Amino acid sequence: MILEKIKPYLPYMLRYRRDITIGIVALLFADLAGLSIPWLLKMVVDELPNSPSDLDLLGFGGILLAIATVQGFSRFGWRQYLFGTSRKVEFDISNHLFSHFLSLDKSWFQKQKIGDLMSRATNDLRAVRDFVGLGFLILVDCTVIIASCVGLMLWINPSLTLVALIPLPALSILFWKYLPEIGIRHEIVQKHLSKITSHVQENLSGIRVIHAFAQEEAEKQKFDELNKVYIHKNLNVTRLFGIFTPALSLTVGLAAMISLWVGGEAVIAKEMTLGSFVAFNGYLLMLSWPMMGIGFIVNLTQKGQAAMGRIQEIFLAKSDIVDDENTVNTIRKFKGDIEFRDLSFSYSESDKLNLCDINLKIPSGQILAVVGVIGSGKSSLVQLIPRLYEVADDSLFIGGHSIRKIPLSVLRENIGYVDQEPYLFSATLRENIIFGKDGVSNDVVDDVVRKSGLLADLNRFPDGLETVIGERGVSLSG
Repeated sequence: MILEKIKPYLPYMLRYRRDITIGIVALLFADLAGLSIPWLLKMVVDELPNSPSDLDLLGFGGILLAIATVQGFSRFGWRQYLFGTSRKVEFDISNHLFSHFLSLDKSWFQKQKIGDLMSRATNDLRAVRDFVGLGFLILVDCTVIIASCVGLMLWINPSLTLVALIPLPALSILFWKYLPEIGIRHEIVQKHLSKITSHVQENLSGIRVIHAFAQEEAEKQKFDELNKVYIHKNLNVTRLFGIFTPALSLTVGLAAMISLWVGGEAVIAKEMTLGSFVAFNGYLLMLSWPMMGIGFIVNLTQKGQAAMGRIQEIFLAKSDIVDDENTVNTIRKFKGDIEFRDLSFSYSESDKLNLCDINLKIPSGQILAVVGVIGSGKSSLVQLIPRLYEVADDSLFIGGHSIRKIPLSVLRENIGYVDQEPYLFSATLRENIIFGKDGVSNDVVDDVVRKSGLLADLNRFPDGLETVIGERGVSLSG
């Protein structure tokens, strides 16, 4: 299951396989340098008493300094390349996710909550980054240290190693028993965080309405309730994950106790040198970090797995309105009559039709006003022309071309459309005026300003057309 969720993200990682390889090599150098220290202590304890000299001490000190230097440079290397790669992967996924958002049609967004999408694009993406960077690092680090330490312990004293590691199987049983449940609880937490994000987004977007109806306290109480549930769900994860830390510490402690007891008797009986005993316990203590690291891996993996699944749900969403094999890519310009032929339309798959058997021909150059009661389908009729919603084959034509055969980008580039819910971006007045058009001259902008009636109010803006307006044009009126 984990591999299935990771598989779609492997191309993002493999794109930086060179950096990952350099990072892993640096990590291996750092680990090997650390693993050499207990063996060096073994040599000091076993050999120094036989021929004590300041020169030998200086030599051992120099070796330790060299090891520390290698560790320092190696740690910088793996941080630079492994953590750096995780940031690059986050950047690529973020760009791909945003591009995918833009490719989805209006009907898909109407089924989603903006706060939930924002949570997936931020919080879930961070979880993926942590898994790719820190999680991958810990996984490789722990694997190398465990394999090396156990191998060296077996080399020093096989029987003592087998006895000291007796507590490990119990830890493995605990690990596999609770691993799936941790993943489930992480996904529950992330879904609830999406609810909180949605609530905040809706409140900030509708802050003027909240103030107008004096609903500040009511909305605050709703947020408090959501927060309490979020804390409760997080504590459920923490309680379950909290079992691992004491269990890991207990496992290492039991192993150390067994080593001191059995290994100490072996030293007393001259079956093991004191240096070997020191090195053995040094490697045993080095296993403390991998044991703790397993806990981190469990947390990061399960959280990252849940996040990958939630982001992948968005990537798997496809727009229903796309160019297909029937698209005539040679059509770059068009003009002529707009004609509806037996057009019927429904927003959902239900039997209720919003538009039924519409037959209408609008000659080129003619102005047509469509009037009707609320919900009669006026807006629906207009939104079908630029294919904001899909229409049936051969039911809507422009200039003799079925709009489903006109490339989507060409169709929309040649249509001027003003929605009944106007939206202004948090940008300058000029940028909002020329939005969607490249190479617009100042004369065209000035003409738009005059025709829109903005010229009379332009002087009151501090920077004229370069004035940045608030989100959705909140600083404007009228």
